[in-house]
Amino acid sequence: MYSHYAYALWAALVLFTLASLRGFLPNTRARAITAGLGWIAFSIHWFMQPEKYIEGMDPFNAILTFAMANFCLLVAFSFMTDYRESFFLLTRVTAIACIFYFPFAEVPVLHDALISLNTHCITDAGRTVFGVRMALDDPYIYLNDHRVRLILGCTAIESMALFTGVILGVKAPLERKAAAFLVSIPVIFVLNILRNIFVITAYGYGWFDGWLGLDSFYVAHNILAKIGSTIALIIIAYAILKILPEVLDMIERLWDDMKSVLL
Repeated sequence: MYSHYAYALWAALVLFTLASLRGFLPNTRARAITAGLGWIAFSIHWFMQPEKYIEGMDPFNAILTFAMANFCLLVAFSFMTDYRESFFLLTRVTAIACIFYFPFAEVPVLHDALISLNTHCITDAGRTVFGVRMALDDPYIYLNDHRVRLILGCTAIESMALFTGVILGVKAPLERKAAAFLVSIPVIFVLNILRNIFVITAYGYGWFDGWLGLDSFYVAHNILAKIGSTIALIIIAYAILKILPEVLDMIERLWDDMKSVLL
């Protein structure tokens, strides 16, 4: 599981964390350089991702990860030219998100435990709630002679880590942070279980075989579920913005500061 670019991930996490600790690096320039190097390391991770998604016939995520890689370089450049507080806030949010994501991505026991948890939830909910006769042979799920094995991306850990970073990273009262957490993280987990049940059921029963000349799994997973997930995340993000307007303030300041640095 330990990939050759994992060193860049851990380097980014360490650098982000150091840059977020004012007491460790009291000098603003030193914090900015540290954060900038962290964003460069982070970009290496994202530049490695598009090839994987292209091989998996997932152009949406291939484009998204390539854009993310370039955004990381843009933030790094901004840190090297100016030391705006919004850049440090973005780094703190990213550091928190990374702390919640990287262990599941790079520590085998946590990685396997998260996938196993999702596999069991999908199978149990599919049987008891929807009456779909899925068979579980961990880590595989079987339905009508079709076999599916979840990967880390099927657990929605990326989205949950991102929203956790945003919620914990901004300055706001604890009660509103707790409310934002409740309308996002548990909801994402449940919706993702339902998403996977839909994909596996559609694949097992061949609901969309031949649709647009594609097989049922591709249509269910890469088209319909992708659209549904995007809509759900937009709604959840809107709910968080209503509860935590500080997040919108952070985004607006970041946008204005980046424009002033680059233009």
